[in-house]
Amino acid sequence: MEMWSFVISVAALLFSGFTFLFYDRKLKRQDAKINEYQLRQLEAAEQDSKKGQIRGNIIKGQKGARTLKIYNSGRAIARNIRIEGINTEDIAVMNNGLFPYELMNPQDYTELNLFIIGRYTPKLQVKYIWNDESGKDNEFEQVLTL
Repeated sequence: MEMWSFVISVAALLFSGFTFLFYDRKLKRQDAKINEYQLRQLEAAEQDSKKGQIRGNIIKGQKGARTLKIYNSGRAIARNIRIEGINTEDIAVMNNGLFPYELMNPQDYTELNLFIIGRYTPKLQVKYIWNDESGKDNEFEQVLTL
């Protein structure tokens, strides 16, 4: 009888040890995956903090007057902002001397006053080019409805 008690105790101890090692390895693998994911998230957030994001919106005015509101929705300062794609044969830019725009802080904006003088095209494809901490000549293309 004593022998059976000893065998059962040893079997229970071995089973407990096996279960502990199995789940411990599983938990360590999960922790490693979670840590790797968190590191990737932190690196992505650090990269985002170095990027400016130049975008634009069209605000309609009266009889062909439009305003192109250009803003920095990123987290970093955008420098040397340039715009390409505005067809000056069909659209008059009233304050064209603004660009290249030297510096735009996050959440800042500027406006270009446009006036449609040629054939009416309902869409305007614009390319924004800028420099920031993440690099030079970042680009974003956008199609805007006039």
